[in-house]
Amino acid sequence: MDAFELLKRLHDELLPRAERIVFDKRNLVDFHRIALYGSLVEFTGAIIVTILYNAKIGVPSLFRSMLEASVELRNLINDPTYINFMNASHSAQWLQVLEEAQKGTNPYLASIAKLPDLDTHIAAERKKLSLLQQQKYRPLKIKERFDRAGMAEVYRSMYNFLSSDAHSNIRGLISRHAEISERIFEVVYYRDEPIDTFLATIDSAAGLLVDASLALHRTYHSPVIAEIEKLEQELVTARAKYVV
Repeated sequence: MDAFELLKRLHDELLPRAERIVFDKRNLVDFHRIALYGSLVEFTGAIIVTILYNAKIGVPSLFRSMLEASVELRNLINDPTYINFMNASHSAQWLQVLEEAQKGTNPYLASIAKLPDLDTHIAAERKKLSLLQQQKYRPLKIKERFDRAGMAEVYRSMYNFLSSDAHSNIRGLISRHAEISERIFEVVYYRDEPIDTFLATIDSAAGLLVDASLALHRTYHSPVIAEIEKLEQELVTARAKYVV
């Protein structure tokens, strides 16, 4: 079975098994763990569909988002108090939007600017953020999130390339649209790239999905851990047949 077929099967096998995880819906840590895992599953599905329908330009950006979600999930599984860093980021981001709306000059935030209790919302978010900061919880930069997850090398390598593509800088544009041979330079749209071109991404997505599945099912003592361990072994066996 090739890497892409295996990724599709992993997605199809792991999705229904998520229903076997029992968690407390009233617990914010539980909710965010399960939600992050759902994002990983859906990003995997989106990558598969994007490749199948020759919209491959979206693959790096989808995988970048998947990687970020896996970092957050790993941190939240390793340390439940990490939810406070997530809350600090949430409040800080909302504050930026609310304070911009308060100026009354941004047409894209006109509906928020008209809220009668906008000042109250701003005060509440400032208070939330201040309380979290007093407890040493603050919005983390993306590098700090990778560091906490033990993925600093991934940040300095794979994530760098993915960010380059997402920001459409020169490296990303050349990769997408430049076709160069000995004497010919062409700009191409919808480059007809073979699936093998995305082998590293396909393999990495499979690895992230399986690792996250095992970690989450073990955390909640799911009854299907052994089944997921079998899928992990299938991935290990498949990887021995190709070089990334």
